[in-house]
Amino acid sequence: MLDIDGFDLFLELNILREIIGLENDKPIDILNYINKRNSFPNTYIAYRIMLIISVSLAPSKRSFSKLKILTTYLRSTTY
Repeated sequence: MLDIDGFDLFLELNILREIIGLENDKPIDILNYINKRNSFPNTYIAYRIMLIISVSLAPSKRSFSKLKILTTYLRSTTY
């Protein structure tokens, strides 16, 4: 298991920001950029974790949103 060094991650992110610039790239594009160059190991791990978490949370947020719509509808149709 690989561990992330916080200080190294901070340095890598600063260098990566200077290389890529302040463009509004999607996280997956930045991850692909890092992967192609085989550099920034701490940043690569952090981006992978961030993307996995964001993908796994999206369906649950949508289902709770749909549940709220359904319960609101049911409450408004019953006396």
